[in-house]
Amino acid sequence: MSLRGHVSVSFNVQKDGRITDVGVVLASAVDAFNNSSFNAIAASNPTLPLPPEYPSDRAFITVTFYYNETPPSR
Repeated sequence: MSLRGHVSVSFNVQKDGRITDVGVVLASAVDAFNNSSFNAIAASNPTLPLPPEYPSDRAFITVTFYYNETPPSR
């Protein structure tokens, strides 16, 4: 529990719910954090499809995982 860090992962959710183009865009100095963040998104494939009224064929999403850190307040 002494290691700290955060990792940002970006990806696309396609209209049918497939997750594509997964990539770490802000890595931590701890490889295990980077790998577990990437794998959490990759293991969620596929997810629910986008709603029929969604205006695009994909949604671009970035998620930040915080490990033993408090996320900044808005």
